[in-house]
Amino acid sequence: MNQPKEVQDRLKKVQELRDMGINPYQDRGKQTHFNEDLLNIENLPDIENVSAKLDISICGRLLLFREHGKISFGKLRDESAEIQICFMKDVLDEDYKFAKKYLDLGDFIEAQGDMFLTHKGEPTLLVRKFKLISKAIRPLPEKFHGVSDIEIQYRKRYLQTSTDRQAFDRFRKRTILVQKIRDFLNENRFMEVTTPTLSSSASGALAKPFTTFHNATKSDFYLRIAPETALKKAVACGFERVYEFAINFRNEGLDPSHLPEFMMLEFYASYWNYEDLMDFTEKMIKKVIQETSGTLKIQHQGKTIDFSGEYPRVSMRDLIFKDCGIDIYIEKDLDSLKKAILDKGIKVKDFDNLGYGNLIDNLYKKVSRPKIINPIFLINHPVELSPLARMNDENPEIVDRFQLVCNTWEILNAYSELTDPVDQKQRFMQQAEYKTQGDDEAMMIDFSFLDAMEHGFPPMAGFGMGIERLLCLILDQENLRDVVLFPMTKSSQEEIDAMQKLGQSAGQQSGIQEPVVSPGFTRDQAVEIVKKYVDPKLQPHLFFVEAAMRKLADHYGFSDQKEVWGLAGLLHDVDWSITEEETMNSNPLAHCGEKLEEILGEINASQEFVEVLRSHYKEHGLPVDTTLKKALYSVDELCGLIVAVTLVRPSKQMADVKVSSVKKKFKDKGFASNVDRNLILTCEDWLNTPIQDMIALALESMKEIANEYGM
Repeated sequence: MNQPKEVQDRLKKVQELRDMGINPYQDRGKQTHFNEDLLNIENLPDIENVSAKLDISICGRLLLFREHGKISFGKLRDESAEIQICFMKDVLDEDYKFAKKYLDLGDFIEAQGDMFLTHKGEPTLLVRKFKLISKAIRPLPEKFHGVSDIEIQYRKRYLQTSTDRQAFDRFRKRTILVQKIRDFLNENRFMEVTTPTLSSSASGALAKPFTTFHNATKSDFYLRIAPETALKKAVACGFERVYEFAINFRNEGLDPSHLPEFMMLEFYASYWNYEDLMDFTEKMIKKVIQETSGTLKIQHQGKTIDFSGEYPRVSMRDLIFKDCGIDIYIEKDLDSLKKAILDKGIKVKDFDNLGYGNLIDNLYKKVSRPKIINPIFLINHPVELSPLARMNDENPEIVDRFQLVCNTWEILNAYSELTDPVDQKQRFMQQAEYKTQGDDEAMMIDFSFLDAMEHGFPPMAGFGMGIERLLCLILDQENLRDVVLFPMTKSSQEEIDAMQKLGQSAGQQSGIQEPVVSPGFTRDQAVEIVKKYVDPKLQPHLFFVEAAMRKLADHYGFSDQKEVWGLAGLLHDVDWSITEEETMNSNPLAHCGEKLEEILGEINASQEFVEVLRSHYKEHGLPVDTTLKKALYSVDELCGLIVAVTLVRPSKQMADVKVSSVKKKFKDKGFASNVDRNLILTCEDWLNTPIQDMIALALESMKEIANEYGM
């Protein structure tokens, strides 16, 4: 690999240091003081009167080093501050030459000496002894300009924070804010608890979950959408006030105000209702903003957001009616609300796929929320939008809920909690119906939560707040990723290229040997059992997957195993026609089970080959631990999707299908809904292959044989 000259020069220095018996990567550095403390020392002497006691030892990253003959000045940075350090030839003797030759910007060093004040009045450490404790191989960005590319800031945050102190302090302030909130809650008799990140049902909020598979239980699990139901069960345990700073996951879009992974503060207080909670929330928000920022009038992107006054309490119905003239108290069902929206010419996101409650929410987000700047409490949400909130005693069509909204963002959500188990079950059933109608954000039924509720909940009110959204306001940032230390990013092209090269050199350059599978039979034998056991309508799919697997064998550097890759594609569903009914109705493990082994036994297939086929069917929970298995796992569903895209083309010819067309249909969850997109997407996580590249490879290979099957 060709390295930049500066990297080569630094690597050469590392070797020279090792040759001299110096370890360029020490196990510790002596740190008696932090830079911030040294900068606050009063009555420092001048250079002529500085002591020689070596009372001070500091550690940090070298950010500046300027030579001036027999004296050089540097800047050393630790977490607390940057401080000037001074190297003098008359003090260091031969070590002065070592510093000039072997120290580079970005290196971590230990420096010992004493403080003095320069004639310009700058506190400075006179270095009498120093040690290189960790050598940087790559240079940092030039400090004056820093890192201007936004994607590099997100992908390589350490480069930004090393050169931009404001960015560094932004993330320190995040910790301060969380601690201030924690202190406020603790002072009010709340107890911090921890709840599961993985759950057998996706509940706690209306959102699309991330799904994973647990091999031991052979079942799907979901990453936490919100900790709500678990925290309420903690209240049922007898803990009357509980809270958690939870990392939540929602499989939704990535934009300036939404993250797939984010931190939420959620808490519950027994014997409070939502009005008690509004009063408490206003006090808490004002206190933590004041203590974190020193003011309640926040400047954000040229606007002033005033948190100091009393926050107005506004009905969702009144707000929507004021902004678009639609009265949700009149349009009480999905059809009439849709008609009212269409009559007004309002375009609402996901209009065709949403249930009644989510449609109201998206209407509000379209016509009202963009106008809100100063904080308001939005109240009186429709019951369909709040499946866990308590119904209002006077108006059963709304719930006792509020949101704090400001600067066009929802900052927090809270309500009087539903404690009636019969009502709760009915709402869960309604959500389940919405999900069957195509609403991906509808909530699943959480049976363990229902059981806990049936044993009795006290009256309570609950609160959920996105930490990143509040931070963006306080820190004058537009994008949530600017207040997350390591936000989600896609693999860079550099990373993708490197991983593909690694895969192509598996068993040679990387030294990693994947097992070579010997099938134990010929392709002619495989074709015979396909014709014998597979429904003719399914046979083209098997031959398409075979072609795609052969292409992938070449792509990932396994050309010498192309035959076995192709055979795996050809036979992966050889038992489906005779196990489909049992698999779908009574035994989900029938597919790729005993019948598969019986069929492959007719041609003396090896056990390792059988295991390759069985691993592609996730219900068996077998390890997908080789490139061959990973490729089959992903491309099987993809080939099915490509055929479906072909069949909706006017010509029904695969030659007319483009990668962009397949990718568009891939994003349309309503198209070929039986195709598991999550299986296809494993190509990105497991094979470091972008989805568009995997589509291109599969499509190219399938086109080569499409004419044989009338496509």
